[in-house]
Amino acid sequence: MNKGPKYTKIYYGKFFLFSLMILFYLIHVEAQVDEYWNMGLGERAEALGFGYEEHQVTTEDGYILTLMRVLPGSQSAQLEVNQPILLSPPFMQSSESFDPLGSEDSPAFYLANEGKDVWLFNIRGSSFSREHVSLDPSTDDEYWDFYLDTIRYDYMACIQFILDTTGFSTMPVFAMSFGGATFSISLALEPEFFSPRISVAVLAAPALNLGHTNTFMDAILGDYPFIFEALRRAGINVFREDSPVINDLLYTASQFLQPITQVFGSLVMGEDDPFLYDIDGLSFILARSDNGFGMRMMEHLFQSVQSADLTYFNYGPEANLEIYGTETPPEIPLENINVPIALMFAGSDNTITERDQQWVREKMSDNVIFDHVYEGYSHMSFLYGVRRKDYLDDLIEITEVYPATIANES
Repeated sequence: MNKGPKYTKIYYGKFFLFSLMILFYLIHVEAQVDEYWNMGLGERAEALGFGYEEHQVTTEDGYILTLMRVLPGSQSAQLEVNQPILLSPPFMQSSESFDPLGSEDSPAFYLANEGKDVWLFNIRGSSFSREHVSLDPSTDDEYWDFYLDTIRYDYMACIQFILDTTGFSTMPVFAMSFGGATFSISLALEPEFFSPRISVAVLAAPALNLGHTNTFMDAILGDYPFIFEALRRAGINVFREDSPVINDLLYTASQFLQPITQVFGSLVMGEDDPFLYDIDGLSFILARSDNGFGMRMMEHLFQSVQSADLTYFNYGPEANLEIYGTETPPEIPLENINVPIALMFAGSDNTITERDQQWVREKMSDNVIFDHVYEGYSHMSFLYGVRRKDYLDDLIEITEVYPATIANES
């Protein structure tokens, strides 16, 4: 008997609600089973036998940042002095990114097991570093008025804090992708501060120039700057807010819908990126490690797609003329860098392509003490020490040749 369209609508409505119930039940079960997923970095460190601390650091322009610290585990506990190292994460990532897979071979824990005093950097505007001495990020647009060159104040405050806390006078920094770009800019703009404090800067796939990127997302955001203007006018100052509910949903969905996850990943990293076949890694990147990114700073990063260069923020010809005295923004003076530079590039990098890698080499040629292309690596491989440990071993060797020095030995 045909019960008519009304019955059919009710039937499908019940089926839809039942499907939603199953989906949320699966999410709940996944969250309960995957205990590691629900742990913060500190809990994960302590579960693996490492020491952990968090410190609040205030920049000279009033931003309050969270520095995370992983102390060596039992294998290196006998060492009296552990050399500090600061790890700076890539675009839209946080300190969580340096332990994506819950293993002692993840970068933060691998280095700690090798006797390093590991400090993890969280940029202003991220969920870990979203406080200010006088501004409210929820209501004051001025809080979000910062750019790539502004981040030098974050590095200066954090590095000085680490040196003061540990008693060292110099230390190495490992900075990846976007972190490599902001730290390089900092070295160039504040050479008097950094030169006597940095023993070596190790830059992994530094995103200093995206002029020849092969990724869809980077190209679109670079070629159509009105997207950022529209978002700002809509009152959106931060990209990808951190939300536990959304994070759990994204993680479960990306694990369950693997083909869609790979398609989305290909838009971000390029369709031939080997990282696309690492579903666990992709799920973590999509769901957990993204935790807030200032829109102005994001726009500044992608301006290099059009300019194929690294400049101060481009406000447009009229505003540039008023601010800089020229219609185009001046270049960032990378020639001012005066510390040893180690360059690590990925052989299968669709974000920082071979032409843009060569641009970096030419700009930093006077300071480069190490330059290596890791074949089979994608742009994201440097985060995943659990699968790619050779670059971490090279990093350790570099920091032994250019070690941190104790204050009374300098």
